[in-house]
Amino acid sequence: MPNDKLRSAPTIGIEIPHGYNEIPLGDLDALMQRVGPVITDSVPGQMRSDVPNVLGALHFMLATLAANNALYSGIGLHRTAESDIERIAVSWLTVSSFDYGEERNPRLVLSELIQTKAAANSQGKLAVVETPTVPILYFEWTRKHVAPDILSYPAADSTEVFQIEATVPSRDGTAIAVVEFSTADTEAGPQYRGMILDMAASVTFPEPPPDMGSSSLAL
Repeated sequence: MPNDKLRSAPTIGIEIPHGYNEIPLGDLDALMQRVGPVITDSVPGQMRSDVPNVLGALHFMLATLAANNALYSGIGLHRTAESDIERIAVSWLTVSSFDYGEERNPRLVLSELIQTKAAANSQGKLAVVETPTVPILYFEWTRKHVAPDILSYPAADSTEVFQIEATVPSRDGTAIAVVEFSTADTEAGPQYRGMILDMAASVTFPEPPPDMGSSSLAL
């Protein structure tokens, strides 16, 4: 994504699916102080020594999201079934928005984003999905990440994460919204394709009140 085009975070409207619990991106220090004791009390004794590392990683991740125009972050728990075995799939959802520059056809915006992915040699499934309003750029991939440095985490050099990114341009091409989904349950991941596309199709770019200028607003 061309960094020189990204400025403030425009206000957007979007429908968040059921099953997601929002994680505030405001006062992260206060948030960690509140959730620390809850997490410590809820995990087995042998895992409690890992809690500070987990909280540190969570704080870093949330701070990074906030610094990159995230308007919403949530963790989801959904029942899923593979081979008639029901289990709970855990996933992470974020929504961001960006001011993208001058007015133009939204298809030109997506064309530029596709070229940027090609230049970065991004590997995955890419498609332009048509909607009654604007096209959506859909990108899906699975990536290996270094396994977390947590004593109670199963020993492994890396872990796979299934990810989806859906980018929605505004009708005048001056802004984009990005819906990002990830889960370490790679088998369940493809089941979320329709959900993410429905979310992307629900995006609206309402005009902010005149006195608000281009300030970022939470969802």
